[in-house]
Amino acid sequence: MAQAIPRFCPRCGIPTIAGQPQCANCGLYLVRPHSQSSEQSLSPMQPQPPMPAPLGQPAQPVLAPSQQPWRKTTDSIAPTFRTTQPQGSKQGRRPGKMGYVLIVLVLLVLLGAGSYLIFSLLQTRGSGLGIGGNNTQPPITTTQVHTTVTYAGIEITVLDAQQSQNFLNDPNSSTDGMLRLNLQEQNSTTAKISWLYYDIAQLVLPGGKTVTPTYAKATVGIAPGATQNSFVDFAVPTTDKVSQLTLRLGATNEAQMDIPLTGNANLSKYAPSSVKPDGQLQYFGLNWTLVSATAQYSIVGKQATKGMRYVVITLSVDNPLSQIAITGSPFTYIQLRSGNNSYTPVDTTLPVSFDTGVTGKSGTVTFLVSQKSTTFTLVLVPQNQSGATQATTDFQLAS
Repeated sequence: MAQAIPRFCPRCGIPTIAGQPQCANCGLYLVRPHSQSSEQSLSPMQPQPPMPAPLGQPAQPVLAPSQQPWRKTTDSIAPTFRTTQPQGSKQGRRPGKMGYVLIVLVLLVLLGAGSYLIFSLLQTRGSGLGIGGNNTQPPITTTQVHTTVTYAGIEITVLDAQQSQNFLNDPNSSTDGMLRLNLQEQNSTTAKISWLYYDIAQLVLPGGKTVTPTYAKATVGIAPGATQNSFVDFAVPTTDKVSQLTLRLGATNEAQMDIPLTGNANLSKYAPSSVKPDGQLQYFGLNWTLVSATAQYSIVGKQATKGMRYVVITLSVDNPLSQIAITGSPFTYIQLRSGNNSYTPVDTTLPVSFDTGVTGKSGTVTFLVSQKSTTFTLVLVPQNQSGATQATTDFQLAS
């Protein structure tokens, strides 16, 4: 059955044209395919065609579906929208899974740093009481030593050696074994002498390994004629016996002395060794006598360099002349020879002149020589325009 075309477009209200299936204005199909019934030609959503206006009055406008409040349809419900934040915006942004992981890691780092700081503070405050604040001193074993050597002119005596798991009054104490050497220093010279045990002390362990001090309680300098006590600590396993240990005194560039901590060590090779050659010489019109020669590892305030030792000779001079004799500085005319080596003085107390009639005017001349040298010749060499001839005398020293 043919479908009737409405007089007005149901969508826009424009009068239709007979025989034309579409609205000329909005393109709405005014008829339905034959498969659809005439009852479906108009959707409930579509507006009803306007009623013809009375003659002489304007036609009523047709309202769009959204403008017809009286017609309730699903199309009248306003659509909803989801707003999105711009990618660069931080407002309302929550951390993702990786962000939570990073936050946890930061908190763990801060917690660990805080715990370490608290532990360090507690350990520092407790260092006067012992490791970790423990105020109980582990048992101490003491071994008597009483051995003396001379270093840089100072007599150093190792009184005893003490072993313990740790020492409460050592801020650097290890917890698996410590050795403490109690020392006494005596300065018999007329000069103040200074040294550091951190620089000159080592402990030789069984097998030859050496360790340096972890802590030393000692005055840096000692006044002339003074005596003082000190102690030096080393980290040493408690399984090492004191009798198997050796104290080594002397820096690496100095003549070192090894002191076994057995309590009966023979250290005679480090003790001064002297001879009295009574050698006679005629030089510069004066009578010279080589009174003594002494080999030693140190002089006042100085330790011999590695592989060397000091030889100190004492000379006595008589002036039989009727005038003062000015010999000048001993650095310029006195030498000590041994084999192919010739040594000049490093120190002297000998006068540069001798008064008329003086007898027994003495002084010392010090040389730094090889430890291997034992046979020497003292030489007084000629001086320019002095008229003096060379004078020599020989002597020997123990090795």
